[in-house]
Amino acid sequence: MANISQVRGALLEEAVLYLLEKFDYETIDASSAHRDESLRGGHSGLEVRGRGSWHQIDALAAFRSSPAFMYPLRLMVEAKCYQEHRTVGIEVVRNAVGVLKDISENYFSIASRGSKVKMPRFNFHSAIFSTSGYTSGAIDYALAHQVFLIQYENVPVIKPLIEAIMQFDETCITRVGKESISEVRKRYREAIRNHAYEADMRGFITDRGIELINGALVSALTRIGGSYFGMLQGRWPLHLLTTEALLPNAFESDRVRCHVTGYETGEWKFTPAELEEDDQGWFELEFNLPEGIANLVAENWGDREVVANIKQQYFSYIDLTGRIGGIRRSIRLEMDQEWIEAYIERVRRRT
Repeated sequence: MANISQVRGALLEEAVLYLLEKFDYETIDASSAHRDESLRGGHSGLEVRGRGSWHQIDALAAFRSSPAFMYPLRLMVEAKCYQEHRTVGIEVVRNAVGVLKDISENYFSIASRGSKVKMPRFNFHSAIFSTSGYTSGAIDYALAHQVFLIQYENVPVIKPLIEAIMQFDETCITRVGKESISEVRKRYREAIRNHAYEADMRGFITDRGIELINGALVSALTRIGGSYFGMLQGRWPLHLLTTEALLPNAFESDRVRCHVTGYETGEWKFTPAELEEDDQGWFELEFNLPEGIANLVAENWGDREVVANIKQQYFSYIDLTGRIGGIRRSIRLEMDQEWIEAYIERVRRRT
């Protein structure tokens, strides 16, 4: 029987899948199994064939196009919506690594009209999304095994959604529902997309739970207008969210000069250097620094020149990918060097 934390994680996974669709991913569900031998609908949801066994993966997405020199991309999504200050531990990452390895090594043939046909291959990746951070052990293990950790803690745009999910408590789900999280997941998936869900959900979800899903959980998610992914300094993955979708005005080239500003607590943002806040196309992309860099900034916060140099070394650019103006774009947001050098010079004059 599932606990309420697992139910909340399932709801967050469905929200992440919806946001991935804005980024040109396609959600894979059990209905895809009839045309893909590596998938099947299991008792509790979607299962993916590994080299050693089948694995239940409730949240799986496929990128709609294949980058050069890569097989088609499939992303395993896992989300943890814990209480504040309860971080995701290494055991979660270790399990993801094991599943990823087994699925990635699965390459098999099927018989077709008397001959052997090789099944399509995929590049599988794993991403773990958290509302409350990760332990240092989890971060190190994920980095070593190329599992992406996405941090939502202290991200203002997604905060209303997280608060709505945290309202989904024991009074929102029946005992039967705890034994069948897949039904709760399906209800939210259909509600997000305005699809009718034929099953009578009251056997799984209480009236309060249905009201919460149809109301706050849907409205908080659909108010997120922009969903983009980036790599900070080529090392740290970011899910960049905006209330309104980014406008093409600020992205006439594939390199955009930005100001990078933030706080001692680790919340930072990129804003366009050549636009003012009231200009059309102005944007504010907020993100949290990785734990180690955030600690480095906090330790040196009293020395502005040192902090400016840390910016240049550790978070001076983001490689951003997403749909802008209806076109898939890959853009580098880079810190305006003239701006930061002028800032350092002003600091030196004051000391």
